[in-house]
Amino acid sequence: HMSTLSWSSTKLLRYAIAVVGPVSVAAIHLTLSLLMLRVLSPAEFGVFTFLLVAAQFSWGIWSALFCAPLPVLLLETSIAEQRIGINVLRCINWIAAAFSIVVFFLVAERLGLSTSASICFALYGAVALIRWFGRSFAYVRCQQLRAVASDLAYSVSLLAMLAVTIRLLGWPPQIACYFSMLIGAIIGVLPIGKSYFSLHVGEGWGVAFARYRLIWKDQARWALLGVLTTEATANAHVYIVTLLQGPSAFAPIAASSLLMRPINVAQNALTDFERPQMARLIAGGQFSAVRQSLMLFRAALAAIWIATVLSSVVIFLWLPRLLFPPTYDLDYVAAATVLWTVFAALRLLQTPESALLQAAGEFKDLAMASVYSSIGSVGAVWMLVMSAGALWSIAGLCLGAIIYLGATLYFARKWLRELSRLERAAECNG
Repeated sequence: HMSTLSWSSTKLLRYAIAVVGPVSVAAIHLTLSLLMLRVLSPAEFGVFTFLLVAAQFSWGIWSALFCAPLPVLLLETSIAEQRIGINVLRCINWIAAAFSIVVFFLVAERLGLSTSASICFALYGAVALIRWFGRSFAYVRCQQLRAVASDLAYSVSLLAMLAVTIRLLGWPPQIACYFSMLIGAIIGVLPIGKSYFSLHVGEGWGVAFARYRLIWKDQARWALLGVLTTEATANAHVYIVTLLQGPSAFAPIAASSLLMRPINVAQNALTDFERPQMARLIAGGQFSAVRQSLMLFRAALAAIWIATVLSSVVIFLWLPRLLFPPTYDLDYVAAATVLWTVFAALRLLQTPESALLQAAGEFKDLAMASVYSSIGSVGAVWMLVMSAGALWSIAGLCLGAIIYLGATLYFARKWLRELSRLERAAECNG
């Protein structure tokens, strides 16, 4: 009992450390969004939120292509093979990030940003991807504090540069925003360490790409399918509402979602921390510890959801206009927030099992769960936007989340049942 208590206390401390960095990023993104909410028109704020969602979507793609395979490499029995695989992922990540600049620039230009703002955003998007993989690189090397330092450096430098460009230099808000994000991302890469910048491929680039093709075939393609369909499940409203009704219609929905931002960031942060931990436990055969991790993970997420909902209630009861300008209808925003709390709860319920399946390398099962949910989500969002308006697009997301939750729980419990069967067989043989 005492050893379990000690283990749980250690896990809670590690959770706290793991959350410090991402919470700082969430805080600065929330601060940035609140500032843009006040200084930009609803249409301009809709564009800003769309670009921020697009950047975070690219982080999900990077997680699938490069980050998610990292902890699976820990299951390799050969230390040399682990190092080679990690090195290949690290190097190809840099090349792919360079190509992403063109994509980000074209998206920003298409949404009407000025050329200078589009360049800043495009460079930010690429550097942010480099930093994102760097965090996973630090985690897999058991250098958790480097990942936390990267997040803190990003947050502090972005805030400082934002103050300088707006207060001292008097730059237009959009230019100041994207330039500050770029500087923050650049400084945020530095704490990852010198080893991250060493592009060494001992066997040549041809062999490196050949090795990555194996990673793609076994893991990354399924993880990518999962990310694409998960994005459709979680953010179909962003693209559909903006496409059908424009950024102005999307703006109040984006504004209401700010209150749930801490949940999303904590969910991602704890998953990034827990996934490699579970992979190590699975590789070491510590299956009872895996089950304990699932329980503690779920409890931590529940506490975060409750705290976020309570803070939202306080804001709407006493300080609504401190957050939302008069150009936004409070009744509309409040209704949207209620729908967001339901959606957040559904997402959090599946997170521990999703992290478990990723740690176990069951990317195909996760991808299929996302496929099922994305079909329901996209269809429901499209029909609700067309028939009932942009607000009810969030209800369409809830339908997709329910489907994803059911499928994820099914696959995870199937994996755990097989694990229990193997454990019983090992005990009998022992």
